[in-house]
Amino acid sequence: MRIYIPLEPAELTSPVITARVVHSATAELAKTCPQYDQEELEVVASLAAADDALRLLAKQTAPQVLRRIVAVAEVPNTFLCLPAKDKNLLPTALLLQTEVSWGQVESFLLDEPGAESVVATAITGDEDAFIATEDIELLWYDVSERLLIANSW
Repeated sequence: MRIYIPLEPAELTSPVITARVVHSATAELAKTCPQYDQEELEVVASLAAADDALRLLAKQTAPQVLRRIVAVAEVPNTFLCLPAKDKNLLPTALLLQTEVSWGQVESFLLDEPGAESVVATAITGDEDAFIATEDIELLWYDVSERLLIANSW
C-alpha cells in the first residue's frame, strides 16, 4: 500500500522511519469523496501528511528548517492498522505499526523554496497561514536525493 509519511527535517538522515500516524488513499477516504479518482485521493492523502509535517515542525523548539517533508513509501498492508477512534483524525489516517526502511521509500515531497515565511507563520498557530500552506507546491524528489537535501541545510 502506498503511504505518505510526515517527517521532521532531521529524519531525512535517520537510518529508518519510525512508527507513527501516516496517510493513504484509504477505502474510508474513497467513501467520503466518491467523486474523486485514485489520483485525486492520493493528492488528498499527501496533503494530509503535509499538514501533519507542519504540526511536527510546530512541536519543535526553534526549528531550523521551515519546510514540510513527506516520504512516499510502498509497504505491506500488514505494516498498517486503523488508528484508535479520534474525531481529529482524517479518513486518510492509518497507524504505521513498524519502522520503514529507506529502501521502501520511493520518493519524498518537500515544500518549494520560498515557502519558509508562510510555514514559519503557520507553526505559530496562525490559522490563515495554515490554510495558505495549501497553495505551497510540494516538489517531488527521488529518495536517492534525501542526504543531498538534508546536508544542504
